[in-house]
Amino acid sequence: MEPGNQPPDELAPRGVPLTGVRRKALRAFALGAVGLALAHACMLLLYVASDFPLSKGRSQQVQSWMRPLFPQDWSVFAPDPLRYTVHLEVRTNPGGTPGPWIDLTAQDNAAYRHQPLPSKEDQQVLRKALSRYRAGRPEAGTAAQRTVGGRYLRNLVLARLRDRGTDPGSGINMRVRTTRIPAPDGTGRTAPPRYQSLGHWRVPS
Repeated sequence: MEPGNQPPDELAPRGVPLTGVRRKALRAFALGAVGLALAHACMLLLYVASDFPLSKGRSQQVQSWMRPLFPQDWSVFAPDPLRYTVHLEVRTNPGGTPGPWIDLTAQDNAAYRHQPLPSKEDQQVLRKALSRYRAGRPEAGTAAQRTVGGRYLRNLVLARLRDRGTDPGSGINMRVRTTRIPAPDGTGRTAPPRYQSLGHWRVPS
C-alpha cells in the first residue's frame, strides 16, 4: 500500500485542537471553580464555628453567603454538650377546668426512641419551633403569640393535641420545664426543675 493511501489511525486524537484562547479560557474556568470551592469551604468553616472570633467579625457576610441555600445544623471545635433538658408542656381547659399538664416533648422522645428509622419531625420540629419562639420576646404576651413564630408554635401544639385525641377547647396554657442534666459521675446537687409560663393561648375557631 502506497504511503499516501494509508488508512487513518484509529488511536489518533480527534476533535478541535485547543488554541491559545481556548486554553486560557479553560484555565481561567478551572481556577475560578477552584477559587469558588475554596471560598465556600472557608465560609462553611466560619458558619459552623459560631464562637470563633473571626466568624463573629464576619457574621453578616457569612450569613448572606450561606443562607438560605446552604444552611448547616452542626458545629465544630468541640461544642458544649447540653446542660439542660427542655420540655414543652401544655394544658387544656375543658369546661373552664384546668386539665393535667401534657408533656409534648416526652411524647416526641417516646415516638422516635428505639426506632430504626426515626422521624426527623418527631426529633426536631417541636424543639425548633419552641426555640424560635423563645428567641423572640415571649414576655410580650399576646403580642408575641401573634408573631409568625408564635402562630407556628400554637398550630403545631394544637396538631399534636388533636393527634392524640385531646380536644383543645377554646384555649390552652403552655409552659417550659427546664431540668439540669446531672454530671456523668453522679456527683453534684440535683436541682429541681424550673418552669417558665408561656401564658394562655386562645384557640382560633
